[in-house]
Amino acid sequence: MQLDAANIEAFALGCAIFGGGGGGDTATGLAMARYAIDSAGPVDVVALAALAPEALVMPCGLIGSPTVAQERIWSGAEGARLAHAVARLHGAPVDVLMCYEIAGANGLLPVLWASRLGIPLLDADGMGRAFPEMQQQAMHVAGVPASPLVLTAGRDDDIVVHAGDNLGAERLARSCAATLGGTCAGALYVMPGRVAQTATIAGSVSRAVAVGRAMRARNSGWSAALADEAGGQVLIEGRVVELEWNGGAGFTRGHAVVEGTYGDGPRRLRLELQNEVLAALEDGEVLATVPDIIAVLGLVNGRPVGTERLQYGQRVGVVAVPAPEVWRSPQGLAVVGPRSFGYDLDYRPVEPRPAGARGTWPGGDHA
Repeated sequence: MQLDAANIEAFALGCAIFGGGGGGDTATGLAMARYAIDSAGPVDVVALAALAPEALVMPCGLIGSPTVAQERIWSGAEGARLAHAVARLHGAPVDVLMCYEIAGANGLLPVLWASRLGIPLLDADGMGRAFPEMQQQAMHVAGVPASPLVLTAGRDDDIVVHAGDNLGAERLARSCAATLGGTCAGALYVMPGRVAQTATIAGSVSRAVAVGRAMRARNSGWSAALADEAGGQVLIEGRVVELEWNGGAGFTRGHAVVEGTYGDGPRRLRLELQNEVLAALEDGEVLATVPDIIAVLGLVNGRPVGTERLQYGQRVGVVAVPAPEVWRSPQGLAVVGPRSFGYDLDYRPVEPRPAGARGTWPGGDHA
């Protein structure tokens, strides 16, 4: 398949949904990806099974503040600078790019860079959704080192980081991003194709396109459409009747309460918020938690609503979608389970929607 003018908007919508309330705004990334496709050509998408064992795969995206990134127009030259530096480090040219996070702007900027470079994009990613930290990648679970990683602001100030472990790579990358203006482009977990085939989440790009297309085909009923296509469940549809944010160590925490209906009578659902929506509870009972994706959709237009854009009185639908299988394993939950985000909650997996759902969602098989 290709990412081209006919499907790039569907892809962007899928990336926004996979953000689970985070990942950053897709509007600027979509505009830049669309412009690159129009001027430099569509992007070929390569399946993992078709990847040559020795192909050099460069996972890439943004590192730093998503809020700052929304205010920045990227030149498109960042991908070339990353690829040039990675080629020097590994002694071989980059053969294929990969989104390290198929969510928000991080799903779209690699499309811009791949188009400008004239090289393909891998139908895979490292998260299958949005997570805030660099070690929260399937490659980390598989034992792939994040470093050496390359950071650039797209000018003449590239940084190469050699870290002792992946947690150190996350810490050092954040510090460097601050010196580059609060956000920068980065390449990390660079690996050969034979490693990517066993260490990444397969089919992420094609799933984003499929989900986006299913949502764009509807004029209403978006919550059910997402649940049908992604194999998830609608938790509630209603209004935000409570919204509160508090400062905390590392990340701002908050919660929202949605009052409405879905199924049996009136209900109240509490959403726990950080960068993403991380848990949904009703009367103290856990209905869904990270790593499963909890997507909030506006009921006026079906567009996903980021946590920072939630408003009192807003009409929303909340849909829970199963996470990729790697995150449901004990090793995955140790990295991205509720307790890794500070919640004293056990993970309760979202079960796929019962028979009658229109689409299927394989849980993002860990290839």
